[in-house]
Amino acid sequence: MRGGGDGKLAWTYETGNYINGAPAVSDGKTVFGGCDALVHVVSVSDGKEIAKIEAGAYIAGSAALVDDRVYVGHYEGQLICVDLADKKIVWHYGKPEGGAPFFASPAVGSDRVVTGSRDQSVHCLARKDGAKLWTFRTRGEVDSSPVICGDKVVAGSADGRLYVLSLGEGKELWRYEIGAPITGSPAVAGGRVVVGAEDGRVYAFGQK
Repeated sequence: MRGGGDGKLAWTYETGNYINGAPAVSDGKTVFGGCDALVHVVSVSDGKEIAKIEAGAYIAGSAALVDDRVYVGHYEGQLICVDLADKKIVWHYGKPEGGAPFFASPAVGSDRVVTGSRDQSVHCLARKDGAKLWTFRTRGEVDSSPVICGDKVVAGSADGRLYVLSLGEGKELWRYEIGAPITGSPAVAGGRVVVGAEDGRVYAFGQK
């Protein structure tokens, strides 16, 4: 059944296990990972499978889709880049096995990819080949998805701090200690950074 403006169900697509991450959508395709250790590529118009790519471990976070490439982390400590035209993984970042899981969704810039890991760090990689450019160590797991804002990165950590880092070198420019874990992702708009914490509050930072 096709849905329109009436809220009726348009289609469903069933996978082999849970889907915890949010789908990414571009150019008539939606892409998401699942606990079946697959990257699923599905047609937005009719829900038909376009491709399934083996990720190597189950995926708990959300994928980023930019220029027909998918960037997503998995539970065995790797971030992968999938080329949708070739339907294959073109690079991996992280330990071959047994690394700390990636639960954060990557932020994709013009030439860089930034993500958080449960190894308590923010990682910045070269977009073309996944080479490590820098890491920034926090004092807690980084499940909060970083945001790239111009030449800066905004990231939250389970250590209860919100960080602003330089995109170029990963240097700490500013931090604010909320005191409660930040597991949700910050939003940036209109010169403000807005983020929620596990103390039940939403915080906004910026010019008065």
